[in-house]
Amino acid sequence: MIKNNSFLINFFLSSSSKLFSSVGLITFNIIIIYFTNKEILGTLTVALSLISFLSIFCKFGLNHAALRLSSIFFEKKDILKINQIILTALILSGLISIIVSVIIFNFEKEIASFFYKDKNIRGVLKIFAIALPIFTFVQLQKSLIKSFKLPALANFSDIGSILFLCSAMVLFFEIIQFNLNVYRISLFFLFSCLLTFSFNNFILFYLVISKLDLNQNNKEGSLLEFNNTFIKSLGDYFSIDFVNYIIVWGSIFICTFFYSASTIASFSSTYWLAYSLLFFPLVLNSIFAPGFAIDSHANKKEKLNINFYKNRNISLLITFPIFIILFIFSENFLYYIFNIENYQFTYVLRILLFNSFLRIIFGPQVLFLNMTDRQNIVRKITVFVSILQIILILLSVIYFDLIVLSVIFLITNFIKHIFL
Repeated sequence: MIKNNSFLINFFLSSSSKLFSSVGLITFNIIIIYFTNKEILGTLTVALSLISFLSIFCKFGLNHAALRLSSIFFEKKDILKINQIILTALILSGLISIIVSVIIFNFEKEIASFFYKDKNIRGVLKIFAIALPIFTFVQLQKSLIKSFKLPALANFSDIGSILFLCSAMVLFFEIIQFNLNVYRISLFFLFSCLLTFSFNNFILFYLVISKLDLNQNNKEGSLLEFNNTFIKSLGDYFSIDFVNYIIVWGSIFICTFFYSASTIASFSSTYWLAYSLLFFPLVLNSIFAPGFAIDSHANKKEKLNINFYKNRNISLLITFPIFIILFIFSENFLYYIFNIENYQFTYVLRILLFNSFLRIIFGPQVLFLNMTDRQNIVRKITVFVSILQIILILLSVIYFDLIVLSVIFLITNFIKHIFL
């Protein structure tokens, strides 16, 4: 009974904070379209997809490795090994992200003209380059907070939560009649990253780690000592992170090189509306993740199996009615929320809704395998599928249209789920 109450409290708190994050993605699109135009939203979407892409290389799998191992060490109250993981992650991600930021800052003109052929993105790239190291650290903080069994607080580190803060700033300055442009909104994104980073530091070091009782058997050891298991797993987790980006952001990222800013704005708004179907499943994943890692480490196979299907069944029960409503009234949602009149995007939304629901039907496969030290399986399958997906998406944007792209997205993800 106590465990059930704890689960319900966790679920309610995580759902509330995840709602903040999920609404942030859609709210950002609505506010930017309403107070500026689709071209500015398109330019910002290009920058957001790029920073999300580059952060994969800056994290280099550190976020997934930290989530798994910190969950185990937190359960054992091994403060030394937790601090070793934090220090390792900060050093590696810090060095990589600073190098990448300097490259973008110095070659911004070439990137804007050669890759995007969009002069409006110049200046925006410099601001996002400054934000990159902070954004990367926030993603690492998110994993650590999850590992400390605080999924509700971890949701405030999602990109949606950052964009919600950014939207609030845009709304505030619009109310006081401050002239808005793409560069000022980019600065709001940078300030939102800084605020989130500061909030997470308070949570991690003041509310959690400082109050953690030290395990007496683990007092001795060097803080600078690297954990071998942690380091060895980074290659697999990096591959998985890269594939996850292709699955979530890949289609938008590729479209930024071929479509106008206005079309990108409409497509990204449609995509994130379909992705919002995963709101409750992602909440459940953040609750179940530490348990999967701990039970796997303790070799509790029956409990792992029960919790996997518990996660999937609750997700199906909650999301099926939402799926039906979004599917039937797709055209209305697109028109009244995002002012999208082109009927092509109605078909795109319905196809992408099927893709999201497919992920729910198969359950939390990737999370389960990652947290049970079987990330190598995920890496092999998802790398193959992502390569296939990239090739087919490129062909679809060059020779076909966004409807074909959405169908390809659905088919390749179905193949991935079957193999997993």
